Amino acid sequence: MKKNSLLLLILISSLLLLFSTTSVKAETTDTSVTDADVAQVFPHKDNTEIIVSYILEDQKELVLKTTEKNVLDIEALKKELGEDNVLDDLEKNETTVKLNPNKISFKLFVNNQKSFTLSVHKTDGEEIFNYDVNDTNQTRDIAIPTDDEDESGWVFSEMLKVSEGPILEHSDGSSTRPLLYFGDYNYAIQKMSISDAFSPRGISRIDSLTTPGTAVLYASKGSRIEDGIKAKGNHIYTDHYGDHQENDYDMIPIIDMGLKRKPRGIEDRSIGSSRSYTSNNLYNYVVKSDGIGVPGVSGPNKIGESYAMLDTPKFYYRTNPQTGLEEQKMVFHQKAFYAYKKGRNNPEITTTIKLSFNKVGRVQTKIAFKNTGKYAFGNFVGLSNHDLSLNKDNQEIKDNRGKGIGNYVKLRALGNHRGMYMQSGDNQVRTTYYLNRENGPAGWAGRSSSKSYIATKGFMHSPGLIEVIGSSNERYYPWKVGKDDHTWSLLGGTKPTKFFNDDIPGYRSPYVAEHLYNAFSDYWDKGDLGREDVSGRLGVKENDPTWDAGLTMRTSPRDLLTGQTIKLEYESQIDVKGTTFNPVFELDLHGTNDNPQIISDKEFQNNKGKLPITGTWYDFDSTDVTMYYSIDSEDPEDEQILFNRFQSQKDAFNGKLNDITKVNLPLKGLDSGMHTIRFYMVDKEGHRSQMQEHVLKISKPVTNEPQIDVTSPRATSKDPYKVYGESIDIKGTWSDKNSEKIKYISYQINNYDEKIIRENIPNPTLGKQNIGDIDGLDISCCNNFDKNKIVFKIVDEEGLVGTDSFYFQHVPGGLTLSAPEEIDFGTLAVSPTGGTPVKPTIKEGKIVLGDYRQQDAPPISVSLKMDKFYKEEEHNDQGGGDDSLANIDIPDKPDTKIEIPKEALVHDVYWKDKLINGNDLIIGQSAQKTGPQWEYKTNLTEDVLKNLKIRFRSNENGASSGKYVSHWTWQTVDSVQ
Repeated sequence: MKKNSLLLLILISSLLLLFSTTSVKAETTDTSVTDADVAQVFPHKDNTEIIVSYILEDQKELVLKTTEKNVLDIEALKKELGEDNVLDDLEKNETTVKLNPNKISFKLFVNNQKSFTLSVHKTDGEEIFNYDVNDTNQTRDIAIPTDDEDESGWVFSEMLKVSEGPILEHSDGSSTRPLLYFGDYNYAIQKMSISDAFSPRGISRIDSLTTPGTAVLYASKGSRIEDGIKAKGNHIYTDHYGDHQENDYDMIPIIDMGLKRKPRGIEDRSIGSSRSYTSNNLYNYVVKSDGIGVPGVSGPNKIGESYAMLDTPKFYYRTNPQTGLEEQKMVFHQKAFYAYKKGRNNPEITTTIKLSFNKVGRVQTKIAFKNTGKYAFGNFVGLSNHDLSLNKDNQEIKDNRGKGIGNYVKLRALGNHRGMYMQSGDNQVRTTYYLNRENGPAGWAGRSSSKSYIATKGFMHSPGLIEVIGSSNERYYPWKVGKDDHTWSLLGGTKPTKFFNDDIPGYRSPYVAEHLYNAFSDYWDKGDLGREDVSGRLGVKENDPTWDAGLTMRTSPRDLLTGQTIKLEYESQIDVKGTTFNPVFELDLHGTNDNPQIISDKEFQNNKGKLPITGTWYDFDSTDVTMYYSIDSEDPEDEQILFNRFQSQKDAFNGKLNDITKVNLPLKGLDSGMHTIRFYMVDKEGHRSQMQEHVLKISKPVTNEPQIDVTSPRATSKDPYKVYGESIDIKGTWSDKNSEKIKYISYQINNYDEKIIRENIPNPTLGKQNIGDIDGLDISCCNNFDKNKIVFKIVDEEGLVGTDSFYFQHVPGGLTLSAPEEIDFGTLAVSPTGGTPVKPTIKEGKIVLGDYRQQDAPPISVSLKMDKFYKEEEHNDQGGGDDSLANIDIPDKPDTKIEIPKEALVHDVYWKDKLINGNDLIIGQSAQKTGPQWEYKTNLTEDVLKNLKIRFRSNENGASSGKYVSHWTWQTVDSVQ
């Protein structure tokens, strides 16, 4: 009978694997130096290996301190450094090590189960650094994602998924449906686990999880769009390189899109949205750029570095309470260094990417960069990088000869700062990026792209002899300089440079034309943001060569203090031509119920009651279009013609983008308050566009009495704001015609105490509207389904009062279920006959069922499904962060590997000391919602800890030592009445 010591761990999401290197910068100094740092971290089955680097010039000893007892492997340390060079003080949790000053590092093996802090000190007690080992804070609570908006209803998921938008029917019998997801559609539709998607592929990740993905499912006449991608007559279109493009994986142009002397390896192949990502300039704290305004940048898929990604991203989804459509969110963390060190800034950024549909199916992307660390971040810049490619049915769109026509295409301006678009060479599909939203990028450029797994310095100066002879400068993404395409040949004529490919013809990725940057000259450069012209080529003249299409967006450089957030938003839409085409238009009017356009009474009078209308339109199959509108009505009889427009047949064939100017919509006769204007376009063949809504609010005339007006969200007593959460973001205006100071502004919810928002407020703009907002106004006191009232009050220095009322009501929702990410059964011995059943332990997190359904909803049960306990595979990660490896081609060979069955344990499940048949188990249920409360919460953690036991057994041949992992699925099921 064979018994081995085993470590059993259940992962609800994934294990956190840390392995990293830290760049070391050597400097000369006249004084002696003693310094140390965490250089690398390697996880092992039974412990964690930490490489501590050091410089010892004025002393030979360091003192290691821990906040927990018996967490350092002292015997291993003595074996490496020598018995006499390690002095351990168990009472003080201190270990003094005598080191060889001619070496630069030593290995330290530590416990990988306990959370503790390791600090390294000089012999005089001065701390050099501290590092949180097995930091539970690095694996954030899945029930509390980081975002400043309404967070209720989000469901944590270990699996990727595809969310569906509204179906649009076309006049030729075809239909389209927008889709959203993260990374590669192929992985999302397969519901790949986040941990698997985060696993390495070469020196990058399998799936680029920080890439916002969007697609359009097209069903031709006679096909059902509900039957999905595999149905006959259905097609799917995507717009990112490596997103649903697997069939191009082995094409030579894909393999060799980089410089010919450095062809791409597996990291850049056309899967996993490999070259698109979301990041920032955190890397500049690790390796400082040699230039000003051009900081270093790292892609988030660089393996093992805290500045790339600190831990596995967290994924959530929910049904949007306003649109009724599903939305998704990805949250990830970055930190400059693993260890905190005296005198060294170590900022930490938490990035939240949210994907949603608007009412007509356009995909909205909202990115929030939040400083969640202990240090201010100087000149923070957030980046959204997109390697664009128009793909259809798992490959780039091809022409009749099989040549790709979806990547090296011309990028064009929407004009008037709106954004950009590109379409395939056969006009089959167009993708449009609208970049002029409320929190739109401070700069954007339709250029090329970058690798998602390298970290570069931004700007590097290499001094030559005497700082003049042989010196050179090099720029890196997104500040890279464009290159020339051809050079003179000694044999006469010209020849292509190594940056240009005559076969395309176009610039090799990631290079662009000589006078351009990829994408900005520095972080003040706005790129293409200022383009006023409609449909003009971005960056170059109409007939100049193309490049590997890409789009980069950035935020303004800003000092980001702890707790502060910078936002970046845009919208995108993919349009498919089909056999007929519905006209598409975009007006520069973006008012919504939650964020209306505010028109002051004075502005309304100055414009003589007219609303200026500007925008664009295009139609692939018609020369004549008519725009209709209605105000505060959905009755067709109230619709009126706004304008007619015409284009040539040639312009229609090419889908020319046409400008809308010199149009005014009459608003005379409208009262003060909220109004909704609806627009749609019809071509002469009767094809109708989607409807665009614009919400505006006409303010009351300013008076001597102070006025306060809630402008967002929209709500009335008859139609209260529908909320699914415990807070509301409020926006509004206030005014006073003659008081130079406002005494205070307050609010009162129902009959609860009045709360002051601000006091002694200056009013420097007498007679004008002032804008204000409240982020996250707390309404947790109203745990009900009733209509609730908030009265906002403004009092001026003369004691005059103005009020406005806002109404809200919780709406019935669904269920939320949160669970710990790790459950531990400890270390034990197993045999074929088994031993005593053991209880689990939970270090962090709870099993909580949130019930937001209507009153009298029946009880709901929670079930637990257990997979087998498989032995975790060891990871052998190499490369050490050397970015030059990113340009070495690793040829792919046919997969002839023989799959070896994973080693597993047998387990018996006991609930309340009774053996359970099968792997499904009901662990508890909620109470019936008999009361008027909106939110019911049931904590099942103690039930599981008290009642669940598992007995582990090996197979007949025993089990090898190691860590065995099982994935558990928690889900809600109807209770048996």
